[in-house]
Amino acid sequence: MDRDQFMICPNRFRVFLLLFFAANILFAQPKAPQEPTSPKIPGEQRLEERNVRGEVTEANVIRTITLCDGRTLRGQTKEQNDGFSFLHTKDGIEYKKQLKWSEVQMIKIDSWELKQKKEEKKGITYEALPKKIRIRTKQGEFFYKESGLADLKLLSLSIENQNGVATVYSYWVDLLYPNQTWYSGLPNPKGDKLVREDCYKDVVRMIEWE
Repeated sequence: MDRDQFMICPNRFRVFLLLFFAANILFAQPKAPQEPTSPKIPGEQRLEERNVRGEVTEANVIRTITLCDGRTLRGQTKEQNDGFSFLHTKDGIEYKKQLKWSEVQMIKIDSWELKQKKEEKKGITYEALPKKIRIRTKQGEFFYKESGLADLKLLSLSIENQNGVATVYSYWVDLLYPNQTWYSGLPNPKGDKLVREDCYKDVVRMIEWE
């Protein structure tokens, strides 16, 4: 082989390499695009909470709040703890029961206790606080609690829905005039004068959870 033939071979090899890489570029399969991620709904992000370990926990959803005049509203609210304990009596025996909020289906207020606050020129001011509470679990169990809702932190509830945020209450303040009529317009309690089963129209009567 002479010198000229020896010099041509490297040039042919370079041309071969260029054609090889060009073919790979032309016939290579295009990379599939990644699927877009769904945007987060702003309302959902507000309902996330993190516990002490930084884990995200979902807020409980209240299905329906029923007021004393029958009006209802539905929305979302955040619970302040995982559960609660209470005393109840069955067959004459007192028990202490522990429940998680995720186990509760309904809480209904059966009666309110009138506690005198102060005497005024116009009459006597009373605070009507929940007394007898009926609790129904998602398993169909019923429990009756005689100590109200203050320990469950359900005297007031902030609820959010498409209309905005509203705060509702399970108690109210009333005024008893000297002529024994009430500012709220409610009739006088029957039997025990300090316990009533009817309630002011804007007060919470029942709470239901999903």
